[in-house]
Amino acid sequence: MSSLEAVVRKLRRSSARASAVHYLLHALLAAGAWILGVVILARFVPLEQALRVAAFGVPVAFAAVAVAWVAARPAPISLMRTADLRLGLKERLSTAWERRLDAGPMDGALRRDALEKAGRAKLAAAYPVGLRRGEMLLTVAVAVAAAALVLLPNPMDQVLAQRRADRHAQAQAAATIAAAQKKIAAASTPAPVDPQVQKILQDAKAKIAAAPDPRAALQNITPAEQKLLQLSDPQTPARASAAQNLANNLAATNAGRTTSQALAASPAQGAQSLRDLASQLQSLSPQDRAQLASALAAAAQQAKDPTMAASLRQASSALASGDTSAAAIALNDLAGQLDSLQQQESNDQQ
Repeated sequence: MSSLEAVVRKLRRSSARASAVHYLLHALLAAGAWILGVVILARFVPLEQALRVAAFGVPVAFAAVAVAWVAARPAPISLMRTADLRLGLKERLSTAWERRLDAGPMDGALRRDALEKAGRAKLAAAYPVGLRRGEMLLTVAVAVAAAALVLLPNPMDQVLAQRRADRHAQAQAAATIAAAQKKIAAASTPAPVDPQVQKILQDAKAKIAAAPDPRAALQNITPAEQKLLQLSDPQTPARASAAQNLANNLAATNAGRTTSQALAASPAQGAQSLRDLASQLQSLSPQDRAQLASALAAAAQQAKDPTMAASLRQASSALASGDTSAAAIALNDLAGQLDSLQQQESNDQQ
């Protein structure tokens, strides 16, 4: 060797090469341990994108180990002492390095002797490249365990799938509300209740957006639906008027007098009485049927609600032609419309 600095450079390269292998194994172990920890946690806690989180830690582990490898670079005196110990140089290199700047009568001889011995020795042997068996086995075990847990089914996948479904339902609910708002806003002839509907929809949309979780967001839909049901239907007055006219016309008939009284009491009672009347049509006399058909026809002409008017006309026409089955169906349809009227009136009173 030409100089002690050359010895240091060679020892440093050997040390870096040997330590790089050890630190690489440390990095693999750290990365494997991180992945194993994440996949274990993901089996107890619903963790979104667990594999991405696990993968993100791998370069971080390698970077941290690389920094540690650079920071742990040994000083020249440490390199010399290690070489003395492992190569049997009896502290020649370390002593010569410590006295490299001295100019005593023996210092030159010390340096020459150290360089001579270093030239004969295989300096790379001071830092052999090798791996610890225990550390290798631990790294392999961690890697195998992490791979197995990644490949095996995770019970938390169902929880995550449910969360995604809830979020999708939340998004759909918000989109439905937004679409309803646009449809109402684009209507050419707004209904009187449109401003109230817009407010209910806007409040529901805001609550869905501010909900802490998808399930809480979906729970805000039911109150909004109830409020919408409580708004007056524009056809309610027309249906109530049609029911009253029907009661008046039936009052003059033998078969419909009881139904007239029930209609005067409430739409619900009138609906039930109409169903009873429908079941008795076949037992009515021709005269009573004709009288009832006439009353239904008159009520149909007076009705302002198209649906109720159609049912009344169908019942009247069927009775007039002797088709009691068709008349019964029409009267049952009319009873259902009266039930809806009762529900709407009940909502309006709340």
